Amino acid sequence: MQTGFRTIRTVDVSDIHMRDPFVFPHAAEGKYYLFGTTFADGCGDKDPIFEVYVSEELRSWTGPYVAFQPPKGFWGVRHYWAPEVFEIDGKFFMFASFKGGIGENRGTGILVADHPAGPYRPHSDGPVTLPGCECLDGTFYEDEDGQRWIVFCHEWTEIYEGRIKALRLTRDLKASYGEPVEILNAAEMKWLRLFGDPRIEKQGYLTDAPFLYKARNGELILLWSSYSVPNYGDAGLGGYTVAIARSAGGRIEGPWTHDDRLLLDRNAGHSSLFRDFQGQLWISTHHPDTPHGRERPLFLPVEEIENGLKLRE
Repeated sequence: MQTGFRTIRTVDVSDIHMRDPFVFPHAAEGKYYLFGTTFADGCGDKDPIFEVYVSEELRSWTGPYVAFQPPKGFWGVRHYWAPEVFEIDGKFFMFASFKGGIGENRGTGILVADHPAGPYRPHSDGPVTLPGCECLDGTFYEDEDGQRWIVFCHEWTEIYEGRIKALRLTRDLKASYGEPVEILNAAEMKWLRLFGDPRIEKQGYLTDAPFLYKARNGELILLWSSYSVPNYGDAGLGGYTVAIARSAGGRIEGPWTHDDRLLLDRNAGHSSLFRDFQGQLWISTHHPDTPHGRERPLFLPVEEIENGLKLRE
């Protein structure tokens, strides 16, 4: 594992400042690798990087190690957000969001490594999301026909009504192709509130963090995040939340329906799922959704029920 300028320590998960946490269980080693948004924009003379922590039991984590140090001239210059790691064809691929230089768009690119902790190196030729568009939070899915997909958010900052879309990927994961498949339009959700950012003087309907899970009943379940209206969900917080969409036929192409009930309404979001080495399903999310050092990874046990997922009692 590659060390950087930050001191390697073993700490409790509650002491890790991280947004968008993603856990990759590596059964061959009996270790968990934790990725997320940490050193996203660099600082001083240090460039932005992706970092990784390692654990054998999900509570104490050692790190941060350097998972990806961008090479000179790399297209992504800031906003190193939301890395996700998948084992594909015997290698490890990181799907991660980057913002290009002045006049260039944000998008998801694909990196590759020989070990889950890295070091990762560029794989795709720039972003594989929609060219010329503001996109982020790409995730990977391979369907039953062997077609590989990237599912991502088309940003509200560009189109006002944020969308989640999918594009087909080439087998070698170098590029996307074809017309996008639209999975959802955030403005159509009755629980979702208008989001605003006064720094850019914009409002719109935000979409974040798609993640796909194939249920035992054949449904394809999509987790995603946005901001709910007050007094809607289980805790009535009206904060950052996790919603569920589902394709009953198990296909990316849909049709998709959208649950009225939120999976999480506790000012926690940007979630993914993983199984521990005992087979327990967990949701990985950050909580609370406030910046400036308060966000922490949060792992909650989940169980699959007849018609979807729920937090375990």
